[in-house]
Amino acid sequence: MSKTLRIWLQLFRAPNLFTVPGDPLAGYVLASYGAFEAGVFFAVGASVCFYAAGLLDNDLADLAEDRAERPNRPLPSGAAKPRTVAVVAAVLAGIGLLLAGKLGVAALIVAAGVVVSVAIYNHLTKHLPVIGALNMGVCRGLSVLLGAAAAPHGDLLWRLLAAGRVNPLLIAVALVTLYIAAVTHLARFETKAKSPPLAKWLPALALLAGAALFLAQVRTPTFWSTTAIFSVAVLSAFAVAIHLARDASAPVPPCIGQLIRLLLLIQTAFCAAAGTVESSLCAALLLIAWPVSRAVSRRFYAS
Repeated sequence: MSKTLRIWLQLFRAPNLFTVPGDPLAGYVLASYGAFEAGVFFAVGASVCFYAAGLLDNDLADLAEDRAERPNRPLPSGAAKPRTVAVVAAVLAGIGLLLAGKLGVAALIVAAGVVVSVAIYNHLTKHLPVIGALNMGVCRGLSVLLGAAAAPHGDLLWRLLAAGRVNPLLIAVALVTLYIAAVTHLARFETKAKSPPLAKWLPALALLAGAALFLAQVRTPTFWSTTAIFSVAVLSAFAVAIHLARDASAPVPPCIGQLIRLLLLIQTAFCAAAGTVESSLCAALLLIAWPVSRAVSRRFYAS
């Protein structure tokens, strides 16, 4: 692997990139009831662009802090140039907006919301307790909503949500938002000597509550397989919490990576719940990506 490629994969948090397509994919599946059209690929592409651009902008915003606490990372070490990273971030954000624009007004509005939310997090709320964590959760929740807006009836999305026609989608957005908010809250302590007890348990508790609410809405023949996938995700999240609770000196960053990768199981469950052949195929691909992401995490940091 070339040195340049490795630097960019570090900047893009290579293990976490596997978790990005599943957000809009799950939103699309839940909003379209498992039907598929080409629009889903535009939504996935846009989400990947926004995520990658947000990571680059985040590293630029944290450059002074990283020079003190993470000097070996690409920007503080000088391996990557700030101006180049800024240009690539802007180009990626622009491409994402162009892709979303091809999906209609609803998708473009949600895409703009993603861009604004990411910018607010990186430059205003990141270091604010609770607010910053919720802000990051909203970024990922909007990514799920972007997929829903790409569905064939995407321009009717708001009316469908108001009428309660896509309650599983609404719960999925809330689950991803609150789960990522809880993980982000825990990540605030990754450079500290120890983490507060509640922060260690919050991701698992948020996932358990969200999974229960979502499963209450599932009426397809895949209910039990969806339940099994959620069970693995919940048990894995609690295993992380128990590990952190038992070992006060346990490093937090690897645990953050594990929790972020659990998004792949959550997204798998969302897709499996739709109960169609196409959605089941998406679920299978996301499930395969889980161990692949874990393998990549051995070579690149995720947090």
